[in-house]
Amino acid sequence: MKIVIPGDPVPQARMKYSNRNGFVTTYDPKAKEKKEIRQILEVYKTNVFYDYPRVSFLFCMPIPSSVLVREKEMYRSGSLKHDKKPDVDNLVKLYLDCLDGIILNGDQKVSLGPCVKVYSTDPKTMIWIQNTARLISPWELDFVSLDALGHDKQYSCQPDYHPD
Repeated sequence: MKIVIPGDPVPQARMKYSNRNGFVTTYDPKAKEKKEIRQILEVYKTNVFYDYPRVSFLFCMPIPSSVLVREKEMYRSGSLKHDKKPDVDNLVKLYLDCLDGIILNGDQKVSLGPCVKVYSTDPKTMIWIQNTARLISPWELDFVSLDALGHDKQYSCQPDYHPD
């Protein structure tokens, strides 16, 4: 399943606390944005049940207005990695929270695929959800780059794993 959410990607913010007359209240500063994202996600709601979902994200971040003219084309290419705040983990947290209860049934079984931030002229969040099996498969392990670097490591979590 592919989901596209238009607009600037929204990071999760820390909860705010206030104390009035001895009563402590908690406030989510991103509640409004979460509500808007959840409304968009309702359109994608299906009867498909994901046993072990693998979720990947592409965050297309807006190009800052302070970019030099000679660098504009590189920023517009859509392949330049975004290296400023917000952190990718804070972006992922908010969108996983929004997916919970609409597309996903709890996020305890979710495994993350690639999560990337790039500059784009069209800010949006793209989400891919794939169903996986209970047992991990080789395509879920993104260790191809380690093999290319010549690292000679076992990728099994079992100690002293020796296939017969």
